[in-house]
Amino acid sequence: MPVAATSVRELEIDGEITLFHEPTQTALVLNTTASDVWRLIDGHRSAADIAALLASSYGADPEVVRTDVESALDTLSGHDLVATAPG
Repeated sequence: MPVAATSVRELEIDGEITLFHEPTQTALVLNTTASDVWRLIDGHRSAADIAALLASSYGADPEVVRTDVESALDTLSGHDLVATAPG
């Protein structure tokens, strides 16, 4: 289950989130969908859980949303912004 890395700080402006990774001094600006994914990362929800919630919220095809969620999680992970929750 994905969880936000402890070294990440966030700033929300107009519904979109900018993440700052302190160890690498890098920032990543998330689009609206990626911001929604970020808000749902809590260490208890799987990618499938997040996709189901967003598909319901957006009124969209769950498989399309799941692809987008997995892409967002891959990007976040590639920037060391998420980790895997223990357990």
